[in-house]
Amino acid sequence: MGANSSDTGKLASSLHRSILGALLAIAGLIGLGWVIEAIAGGSPLFGALGLVIAGFAAFWIVSLFVEGTRER
Repeated sequence: MGANSSDTGKLASSLHRSILGALLAIAGLIGLGWVIEAIAGGSPLFGALGLVIAGFAAFWIVSLFVEGTRER
C-alpha cells in the first residue's frame, strides 16, 4: 500500500508541475508579445516589463523541469 500512495503522490506532483508549467508558458508568451509590441510601438518601459515577465516565466519553467528530474 505504501508504493501506491507514493505513486499517487508523484502523479499529483507531476500534474501540478504540468499545469503550472502550462500557465507559465502562457504568461511567458504574453510577455514576449508585449516585448514585440513595445519594439514596434517604441515604448521601452512596456517592453522591459514584458521582458521581465518572460524571463521570470522561463526561469520558473526550468526550475520545474529540474524539480521533476530530481523527483524521479
